[in-house]
Amino acid sequence: MATKKIGVIGSGQVAQILAAGFLKHGYDVMVGSNHIDKLADWKTKNTRAQLGSFEDVAKFGDIIVLAVKGTAAETVIKSLASNITNKTVIDTTNPIAEAPPSHGVLRYFTTMEESLMERLQNVAPKAKFVKAFNCVGNLFMSILHSLEESPRCLSVVTITMQKRKSQ
Repeated sequence: MATKKIGVIGSGQVAQILAAGFLKHGYDVMVGSNHIDKLADWKTKNTRAQLGSFEDVAKFGDIIVLAVKGTAAETVIKSLASNITNKTVIDTTNPIAEAPPSHGVLRYFTTMEESLMERLQNVAPKAKFVKAFNCVGNLFMSILHSLEESPRCLSVVTITMQKRKSQ
């Protein structure tokens, strides 16, 4: 059976680390950005990866990883809704506001009554959203490269991806 294609939307550290991990485990990967030049150094180390626009990635991927700033997530998903119908979307985002922390506490732009992922599901109701990697610092995500060393929370997603890959 053909390898699942992973589309990673975003060009920051989270996107780069997760994309590299999926590449290492044999997936075909395309990373999308509005600023492709931000990925130049990463691409030299990950030559098997493809680069493209957000739309290119949404069309390419069997599974989509959303790794953009939380404040941009809703707009990005709304623009891609027709291209992610019936696709699994792994949402790594957090609803961190642009405002500075208050007394050392991050501010959020969502309320206790509605999560960011609920908002995303509302703008793309035919996509299959899964929340993952949003509570793990990007330095620990590099562990995804080695299953033997993975903490349990990363292993669940990685093992699930391996099962889907073999189906």
